[in-house]
Amino acid sequence: MKRIVLHTCLSLIATLSVASERLPVPQRGFISSQPAKTWEEGLICGNGTIGVNALSRPLDERVIFSHERLFLPMGPPVMPPDQSARLSEIRRLIDQGLYQQACELQFQLSGQQGFMYPDYFVPAFDLTIRTGSVGEVRNYARSVDFQTGETTVHWADDRGVFQRRMFVSRARGVAVLLLTAPRSALDCRLVLRPRELSDEFNADSDVNKRSDQVFQEHISDIKSAAGDGWLTYGNRFTKAYPGSIHALEGCARVVTTGGRTEPQDDGTLVVTGADRILLLVDIRLLYDPQKSESEEMKQALETLPVDYRRLLDDHARLHGPLFNRMRLDLGGGADHQRTTEELLELSTDENPNRALIEKEFDAARYNIICSTGELPPTLQGVWGGTYVPGWASDFTHNGNVPSAIASYLMGNMPELMLAYTSYIESITPGMEINAKHLFGARGVVLPSRSTTHGFNNALNPNFAGGMWVGGAGWAAHFFYDYYLYTGDREFLAKHALPFMEKAAVFFEDYLYEGPDGRYVFSPTQSPENTPGNSNSQASYNATMDVAVAKELLRTLISASRELNRNEDKIPVWQEMLDKMPEYMIDDHGIIKEWLTPRLENNDNHRHCSQLYPLFDGLPDEIAQSPELQAAFRKSIEYKLDKHWKNNQRGFMSFGLVQLGQAATSLGEGELAYHCLKHLVNRFWLNNLASMHNHRSLFNMDISGGMPAVIIKMLVASDVGKIQLLPALPAAWPAGRIEGMLCRGAVQVNSLQWDGNKIEVTLTSSKPQTVVLQLPAEIAQLSVTGGTAKVDAADQANRRTIELPSAQAVSMVIELK
Repeated sequence: MKRIVLHTCLSLIATLSVASERLPVPQRGFISSQPAKTWEEGLICGNGTIGVNALSRPLDERVIFSHERLFLPMGPPVMPPDQSARLSEIRRLIDQGLYQQACELQFQLSGQQGFMYPDYFVPAFDLTIRTGSVGEVRNYARSVDFQTGETTVHWADDRGVFQRRMFVSRARGVAVLLLTAPRSALDCRLVLRPRELSDEFNADSDVNKRSDQVFQEHISDIKSAAGDGWLTYGNRFTKAYPGSIHALEGCARVVTTGGRTEPQDDGTLVVTGADRILLLVDIRLLYDPQKSESEEMKQALETLPVDYRRLLDDHARLHGPLFNRMRLDLGGGADHQRTTEELLELSTDENPNRALIEKEFDAARYNIICSTGELPPTLQGVWGGTYVPGWASDFTHNGNVPSAIASYLMGNMPELMLAYTSYIESITPGMEINAKHLFGARGVVLPSRSTTHGFNNALNPNFAGGMWVGGAGWAAHFFYDYYLYTGDREFLAKHALPFMEKAAVFFEDYLYEGPDGRYVFSPTQSPENTPGNSNSQASYNATMDVAVAKELLRTLISASRELNRNEDKIPVWQEMLDKMPEYMIDDHGIIKEWLTPRLENNDNHRHCSQLYPLFDGLPDEIAQSPELQAAFRKSIEYKLDKHWKNNQRGFMSFGLVQLGQAATSLGEGELAYHCLKHLVNRFWLNNLASMHNHRSLFNMDISGGMPAVIIKMLVASDVGKIQLLPALPAAWPAGRIEGMLCRGAVQVNSLQWDGNKIEVTLTSSKPQTVVLQLPAEIAQLSVTGGTAKVDAADQANRRTIELPSAQAVSMVIELK
């Protein structure tokens, strides 16, 4: 930690005392040569609660502020009416093959007028900074330092060098912005005002017009003011309801060095002749419209130090160690000095640039760290730029959120997973109503999307969102995995097991036996896909739902035995497992997406839900079946060819994450690398923010998912077993990765490989024996550091290692 802080201080001294005409490339970060045309290309930073996005324009800057809980009140939540008495009719229609009628009936019973998105995630306000230049602007550059969370915008004119540096403090809970200039050369106009798209590229687009319409309909009582050293902003929400946010307040303390300030009646603060300007910005969401927090904000900001270096150091002490837990080195070398624009241009599918892969790996982790606070990342993380965000920028649980959080645990950030589990727990009351009203069942049903509540309103006549039943079981996977990675028995007892029980009791009530004695899952939806021979998403026996239920019951039995609970229920759950439908293979030799001969696959689809069993490991029933492994492998190959081969838009990046996760679980390094090449080259902008589509539609899914694929290519784990390089592609003959976390609470401090030689250091949080598995037969294994006993195992590519507690054990391994 001392080293990180020292690096921060030295860097600040070098750049703040006498600013260079050229902006240096951060040791771990990036430099970009172009400002943003739209908000999606801005420089982003955040502390999980407050997000900041700077368009990075020298003379007409716009900095967009957002808050993790700023979900635009769209009107009171709509509770699903109790339609459980009609469930038998829906099932009868499905059994008769009348799938569209089943979907229409469920929608009619909902009483809704149409598909209902939850409250939208929207931005708070903009800080605009307008200034002039003497002579032409030159030497423009912008950068983000991932280790400190600091963004920089840099340029020069005839007077010298100008910079804007910014971060959002984890220590102080506010955004900090520093403007520096040659002596007495800082003249600017500062104002807080509503988010506007009028000065962005393509401002007249339909999206921007609709954004303006939503703004006019939902935002009222806008107040923007300036005072002596202050900027304030406020608005109310027209369609607020009990329990929602009712108003928003923002406050910026403005501290100038030199020059003078002059407030204007329109809310602008004019600064002339200053050497530097420091802004401290806070946001408050008001649930009580009668209680302003403006004065409280001002008082809190007044207590903060006005020393930028000190504030950054305080933040870096928290942010830096979290980010620096991991490092990837594939040999990017000198290319790290290139701009992101150059790297994106250089990288191709035939030759993905290694420096770009390393930078995107770092950027992805930085993005997720910055957008995880009390809540997990929405579709857009914690950043917004429009009042009509894609898919409401909600928590989309049928694929997006699981991708965004996929690297929390293996990426050695387990504390961030608690944002996800606590959020899921917070919407459990609504999930219980979904189970009761839609299915007449106990337990919980997680809707496909949510923000401020857990009710399932994602239905229309052509979208069977009310039939997806795998969501809570998928969520339970992350609850239990948190325990496996951390060994936190208290969490297992108080959080994981209770939620797993709620998810399982739903299946106890929902499932019924078919004529063959196997359970029938009806109704179901395989997320957002329609069978090839059907006209509706309404279906039965979706492979994903079956796989989720199997996994849930198995882990629930394990967790119960670990805690010596549920002795009477374990036989019930085991009997349920015995009645589960078996995986099926279609005529093309690939896994069926619906476990029935009546419904055909539709593999030209962006989701890969039928691959759920392999998203995060290899279940025994698949590991013991070469036929099933071959079918899953062919499914991945078929998807890549059918959907991705000629897909120039690259629509929906997390579909590739799902394919990559499944490939790594099978040990298919070349297939995983095929997925990774698309992820690297199609879905990142020059600000190293990840996208949903081909370089468009700001989205955080692969910022969590892409590192998970890379980590799983290099390290995979189960309790008591660690696999090194399980899916290493030929393109990476040498490399190094540091800081992965494994199930069983073992950290891979470092893993370095070069041909047949592997060096690894492990630290276990407790004394334990693990099986170490390599991709080839082991010729020699030597312990070079720490104390560990090594024994032969059942296979030539394995060794049994007895690890002590809290002691680094280093080994050198030679493969045959």
